[in-house]
Amino acid sequence: MLPDQPRTPEAALVTAILMQAYRDLLVTVRTESNASFTTQSDQDQAITFLTDRAGAYAKHRNALCALIGWDGNVLAARVRAMMDGDDFAPPTPDPTPATLERQAAAVERLRERWRDLKSPRKRPVSSVGNLIAAE
Repeated sequence: MLPDQPRTPEAALVTAILMQAYRDLLVTVRTESNASFTTQSDQDQAITFLTDRAGAYAKHRNALCALIGWDGNVLAARVRAMMDGDDFAPPTPDPTPATLERQAAAVERLRERWRDLKSPRKRPVSSVGNLIAAE
């Protein structure tokens, strides 16, 4: 058995959960509501799960990582670094040029979404605020 392979069914399950969250980062988001598609909400949850420093998602990620001997905070820091510009590993050991091109496009879409989620929310214009300012 290779050293990186899960040694128990439970470890395999935890690894599969973490890997699915990672895959959800890079898939093309669909607007349709269908079990076979990853929606923007699914991707946003994966981003939050894999990058949050605190909160429920971070706590859950860290608990899962601890079950397989990983440090969830280190995982989150690595994913945040990739979101901010570090290289994402190729999806396969020997990727074709077309695979690398698809991954580059997926990474750019993901980083755009990451920047959007990190930016301060723009507050909607309030007519009450405008009336007060006009006085």
